[in-house]
Amino acid sequence: MKSLSSMTGGATKALLALTGASALTFGASASAQTLENPASGSTQSGLGLISGWVCEAETVQIAITDGPTYTAGYGTDRADTSSICGDSDNGFGLTVNYNSLGSGEHTATLLVDGVESGTTTFSVLAMSTGEFATGLTKTATVSDFPAEGHSVTLEWSQAQQNFNIIAENIPDDPSTGTGLVFDDGVVDPQYKGGMGGFDQAAGWGSCLNDGGEACPSMSWEIVDDEERGPVLEITYADEANVTAGFFFNTDDEETITAGTAVGLDMSAFEGGTVNFDVKVISAGNNTSGWVYKQDCFYPCTSGDKTIGTAGLDGWQTVSVPVADLLPGLDLTKVSTGIVLWPAPDASGFKYRLDNVHWSQ
Repeated sequence: MKSLSSMTGGATKALLALTGASALTFGASASAQTLENPASGSTQSGLGLISGWVCEAETVQIAITDGPTYTAGYGTDRADTSSICGDSDNGFGLTVNYNSLGSGEHTATLLVDGVESGTTTFSVLAMSTGEFATGLTKTATVSDFPAEGHSVTLEWSQAQQNFNIIAENIPDDPSTGTGLVFDDGVVDPQYKGGMGGFDQAAGWGSCLNDGGEACPSMSWEIVDDEERGPVLEITYADEANVTAGFFFNTDDEETITAGTAVGLDMSAFEGGTVNFDVKVISAGNNTSGWVYKQDCFYPCTSGDKTIGTAGLDGWQTVSVPVADLLPGLDLTKVSTGIVLWPAPDASGFKYRLDNVHWSQ
């Protein structure tokens, strides 16, 4: 227990403890004690704590309306009170079984050395199981807490006569790329802009999610491959001696036009590779193979990277080191899954694409 005579200015502190709401302590105006828990107007159940702080006292007690008066433990460290009290061992606490008070409204009164020094009025909800429930087990999930999209798992604690949070499910940051782009005929949801193309023959305009209708040099569709099942097939016109490429887009046209597009943060893949499987159905006039790049919103780009021929003899995996795309590519705002085209002459070229992903 703290002693008044052990403190510098003990008489002044004793006066503060007895006189209540506010007084002058070491040149500052401050409250000498505060009853913090339970909060006024709150609802309590199970085992809980009545607590707060007092600068100086011989005894700290809690009196509950229509109930007994309890002596609280006093002298725990409260560093946040040092500027008011001149020391920090000012905390008090009393463990109570709120269920024993019965359902309804109750008032707790703080007594500092027998002097009433604050009150709080609260409600109690006592369960139908009585003062102390035994043999109960239960877990439950609360959605959209502590934030939208989050959820927490609650578990009943007999010792506390209440529920504890035992787990929190935190959703992935939607701007953080998972690495998945396209597989089994399906575009990953992170690429909400879908599939698109650009075409020199269309004045470098884009064709988005239309199968290439607005790109005269190329078209695409999902087809059933005898080895892979659903894959993407891209076909170039017989006279497509121009640059025209296919891409997966992270953001839709609306957000890009509005200037709110953010792309994906692929920083975690800095030491990895970008991978895709290709199979050439018809090489047409192409003899040089592929050109590849990644974009991070024009004019931010990795720049064009020549890959060479691939897929001429069936399905072949191409892996491009992410390091080769730097420093031009800003990994914090990647806007395409891949951008791929045959060069320099794509006339009559047809190929299939599958299993597009980034790996670490």
